[in-house]
Amino acid sequence: MAEVVSYNPTLGIITIAAAPGEDVSGWSFESYEKSGSHATFLGSGSVDFSDPQVSASDPSVVYYTSNFGLTTGNSRDAVALIDGNGDLVEVIGWGNDSSYTLIGGTANGQIISGSSGNYAGDNDQNWYSKTPGTNWNGNNGSPDNGLPDDLQPYTPPCFASGTLIATPSGRCPVETLRVGDTVLTSSGEPKTIRWIGARTIYFSGDYSPNHLRPIIIRKDAYGEGRPDQDLCVSPQHRIVLSSEWNDLHFGCTDVLVAAKHLVNETTILRDENCTSIKYVHLLLDQHELLISNGLASESFYPGPVTLASLGAAQRSELMEIFPELHSIEPSYEKACLPSLDRWEACIAVSGQKVARLNQRA
Repeated sequence: MAEVVSYNPTLGIITIAAAPGEDVSGWSFESYEKSGSHATFLGSGSVDFSDPQVSASDPSVVYYTSNFGLTTGNSRDAVALIDGNGDLVEVIGWGNDSSYTLIGGTANGQIISGSSGNYAGDNDQNWYSKTPGTNWNGNNGSPDNGLPDDLQPYTPPCFASGTLIATPSGRCPVETLRVGDTVLTSSGEPKTIRWIGARTIYFSGDYSPNHLRPIIIRKDAYGEGRPDQDLCVSPQHRIVLSSEWNDLHFGCTDVLVAAKHLVNETTILRDENCTSIKYVHLLLDQHELLISNGLASESFYPGPVTLASLGAAQRSELMEIFPELHSIEPSYEKACLPSLDRWEACIAVSGQKVARLNQRA
């Protein structure tokens, strides 16, 4: 039976572990928040079963990670896992109080307590995690997501090795840039690189991390010279889409859309053939738009979800340079453009098609 094995209320991330072949479609989460001496039902959200992940170290477990708006307090909060029939599978509570009752929702009347094995305890690390098949009991906090080392629920936005980045002295392969080098923004302003991160991903065997496969944006996908040669980025890397259509729907002509939401299997597609890829992150003093193979796309943005996806050594180095990122609400400047969700991206992509048709007319 599927169970919750990892979650972070601050980030709204929750992961369940299931047996291979176990059907979790139609499953959901329910969130409870402190209310007097109890925790009261707040809302529900669906389990995201679209991206199953399997660790090479233990293929008997399949992991599913979801974005779900958990409560963020530190007293008497809880989350319940509900199966496709609407029945309660399990409930987990956290906070400073080790015994309280849930009110409302499917888990109405359930008691959170250490003796019941459903109390995760207080936690200063933001993450709660456990090994599949064990109980929640006491402080299960972890500085990372608690999943096997070869699984990452999110891909940091980054360029693939070989991408040409515009600089004052010409275009340079991203992997040759160094901290202190200067790059050009889409508006032509010179900006200094403050931090660089890199990671090589290998795709081989039955349990390769296919969710991390790069997205290829073909030459001229968005008009002549945009990009001026194939551009390869990570799935979460956000590309600038510009049109009056965006202004109508989002109040801004320019928006950012994750590459994975642009895939159309013709001019933009996932690379199913590469055996490995080196991803490189470029962090500046602010979130900026860089010119990559002639197309505007984002620099690295250290938001909370992105930080959680970094390795411990990379995260430590980045925190040393930007100590303000230790806070739950980072003081790093806000994103330079609005970022669209999956459904919003469909609207923006439609706008791009309309704009290209108008240009041809």
